[in-house]
Amino acid sequence: MSGVRIPKQWRLPESREERLAIIGLAALLVAGALLRLLFTFAWRPAFMGWPDAASYMDVSQGELFSSTLRPAGYPLLLKGLYALAPSLGLVVALQHLLGLVSAALLYSAVARSGAPRLLGLVPAAILALGGDFMFLEHAPISEASFIFLVSAALYAAVRALEGGRLRWAALCGLALALAASVRVVALALLVVVGLWTLLASGEELRQRLRLLAMGAAGVAAVLVPYYVAEQAAVGDTGLSRNGVWNVYGRVAPFADCSKFTPPPGTERLCEMTSRPRRPLTYQYTFNWYYSPAVRYFGNPHSATPEQTGYVAAFARAVIVGQPLSYAEEVGAGLLRYVAPESFKGYGGGPGYDELVGQQILFNRLFRRQGLGVAREHGYTDAGGFAVDHGLLEALRAYESVTRIQGALFVLIALLSLAAPLLNTGRARSAALLFALVGWTLCVVPVATVEFSVRTGLPGFGALGAAAALGGWGAARAVRRRRRSEGDGPLAEAA
Repeated sequence: MSGVRIPKQWRLPESREERLAIIGLAALLVAGALLRLLFTFAWRPAFMGWPDAASYMDVSQGELFSSTLRPAGYPLLLKGLYALAPSLGLVVALQHLLGLVSAALLYSAVARSGAPRLLGLVPAAILALGGDFMFLEHAPISEASFIFLVSAALYAAVRALEGGRLRWAALCGLALALAASVRVVALALLVVVGLWTLLASGEELRQRLRLLAMGAAGVAAVLVPYYVAEQAAVGDTGLSRNGVWNVYGRVAPFADCSKFTPPPGTERLCEMTSRPRRPLTYQYTFNWYYSPAVRYFGNPHSATPEQTGYVAAFARAVIVGQPLSYAEEVGAGLLRYVAPESFKGYGGGPGYDELVGQQILFNRLFRRQGLGVAREHGYTDAGGFAVDHGLLEALRAYESVTRIQGALFVLIALLSLAAPLLNTGRARSAALLFALVGWTLCVVPVATVEFSVRTGLPGFGALGAAAALGGWGAARAVRRRRRSEGDGPLAEAA
């Protein structure tokens, strides 16, 4: 055996710290894989309680661009998997694998930032061991693929810092554009990461411009063909063609036409009902009984561009005319990351209890509907649900103790905000990138739709990465201060 030569890339690093980090990552991934395996025994073939599950499967087997609210990226993934094997189990297995790969990518992103590799275990643990991520991975909905693409983009962006490597900038743009084809919120990340590349990546200006150009080329390589195909299919373009209806639902609960002039043609959207007696975001977006916009201008699934234009004009007028009310609404929604089951009157939206409870994930109506759609389209394992109730309850109990909320979220939030201030060089640039991406993914959904644990989870990995760097920077600052205080008397005596 002494004559067997092990390839260099397979050897453990010589540094003790690096060896511990690799061993720690392997332990996290193995533990995460075992937990995910338990889900396959607890509930088969997949969770169907989200109404999106049936919709995604339906679109994937029909016109990919038929949804006016969601982009076509995830239905396209389902279509590709269906071509391999019409199995919900395959979808779930791939998504669980993507969850583990995402953890490894965020570990690697932190490890390449110039900080100690052990810090990468923080975001890796969030994604590999977080019970909420596993519940979402076990359903045919878009979160797992979106989190993977964002994690890949972050890793590529950090690699681009290593001497300004242009190919990594192109891959970052490619991953972000693919993420936007899955979840439209990634459009905001295109702007955020682009500005970070131009202003804060630490490279010389000429190199920053090259990186930005290569990133833009990666974006164009995805979105240009997407828009061309969409135009050919439905005669229009847009990742979320009627997505502004969500913004209307966000602002309608507090809209007060006495504080602004409603645009011509939108006067019928004004209400005299007091704020406490008005419904929440979801009802304003979809419900004919509660929503003036739905009564007068159709609904998000059927409205014409002209009708949607009226809704968009009214939503903009509310935000411009009532900026403080809008800020209060969004601010209260953001506080739900700390206390998810509170402040529900500010737009509504599901917290953790709804996420893994009967109200949403195990909703019987949507469960039957999702299974029926899967059966209609020929999924071979859609005959019925196989449930181990005892194991399922154990997994729900596990989820309840892995939630990021309360004091833990406050700690992560504060460290992520401090990270760019407490670090230097590549670590500072990476910390700023992680913080910007994490906060964008947490804030934009709340500002444009509503608070939801489901839409907030994709930002937690990036926030964890920034918080790890923030904690490292804080520890170094404390050590420096102690040294300076210890050296003070000696220097004075000398």
